[in-house]
Amino acid sequence: MVETPATSKLLPVSIVAGPDARTLVQVVLSRREKCRFGLLASGNADASDFPANHDQLLVEHLAAASGGGYDPGQIKAQISAFAEKGLVDHLIIECDSKTHPIALASLFLPDGAAGREFATVARLSSILLAIEAKALLNSIVKGNDEPNVTSSCILADQIECADTVVLNGNPAESDFKAARAVVSALTPSTRIMPRSLETTLPSPLDGERSFDFEAAFAGAGWRTLMETEPGVRNGDEGVTMFVYRARRPFHPEKFWNLIQEPFAGVFRAKGFFWLASRMDMVGGLNIAGAECHYSPAGQWWAAINSDDAEIPDRLKNEWAQPFGDRRQAISFMGIDLNAPELSARLDACLLSESEMKAGEPSWAMLPDPFPAWSARTHDHECDDHDCCHH
Repeated sequence: MVETPATSKLLPVSIVAGPDARTLVQVVLSRREKCRFGLLASGNADASDFPANHDQLLVEHLAAASGGGYDPGQIKAQISAFAEKGLVDHLIIECDSKTHPIALASLFLPDGAAGREFATVARLSSILLAIEAKALLNSIVKGNDEPNVTSSCILADQIECADTVVLNGNPAESDFKAARAVVSALTPSTRIMPRSLETTLPSPLDGERSFDFEAAFAGAGWRTLMETEPGVRNGDEGVTMFVYRARRPFHPEKFWNLIQEPFAGVFRAKGFFWLASRMDMVGGLNIAGAECHYSPAGQWWAAINSDDAEIPDRLKNEWAQPFGDRRQAISFMGIDLNAPELSARLDACLLSESEMKAGEPSWAMLPDPFPAWSARTHDHECDDHDCCHH
């Protein structure tokens, strides 16, 4: 989103995440001597950790909450102080590997009077993720433990919300090409910038844009894949993508058993599932690398309101009697993925004809190994970014 005259007067703020976040900050500072930067660091850091020729860098630490994590109110106060003092041209927030960038980005969303006041001093310019190409492949594609990457699912989520991904590596090498293809599948609209000894990195912190929240929430590859025509899609470097859809519920025990082992070739799977034993609750599936997480993702609209006239417009194409919006809808991405074979394995987890005829009272008695879920008040198509998160 390009800035407007109204936003140009606000302090631009960029969030930098990923295993190479600190390195990227150092590179940017070393090449932008004339720009006055502020840094809210996620760990122990001071100006001596950064290029010696950058004498206009102001460093503070992100305000921590007493019970762990960050204190949103205090961080807003820190950002406001940087803006009001006018001592920096661009503020960088360093996001640690355990924090989702959206948790920090959400500080810039309107939240009443305090949010409106905050919006008059600063704006979110971009969310960047920095990582080495080989480390990305090791974590998300190969499912191996990678130093400084605490969770493959968190890394995938971070990539999906970033508007700029900086890949460290040689663009001519196969690992870089494969990593670029994976990033393009995870977040099709993001800028991908190479960083290596052989290339000069254009500044990703130009401050001329404003972060587009709507595009970030709707633009993740798994979501955009659900909006495309049915069928298998092929990307670069052998990347294969498809959406599994079904209108029958899963037998809970069969589906549980299936997801206990990694899906061959799959590096990302995310979406919604319907268990026969839990007619009201949406299941959220989140797979990246060797990690698999499942959790409640709200309630089916049909469980909240069965009146067809009250169906939200966004759900009308998904509605089918007698079960309303209940369905299986899971996006899969992999390398040379055998979509027909995977679909057949998922089909085998659906209730059989005889089980369907037995009806809902019998479904409630099916063996169900999934942990207990608590009800959520919002539906699964809401705009809450945490919906369907582990």
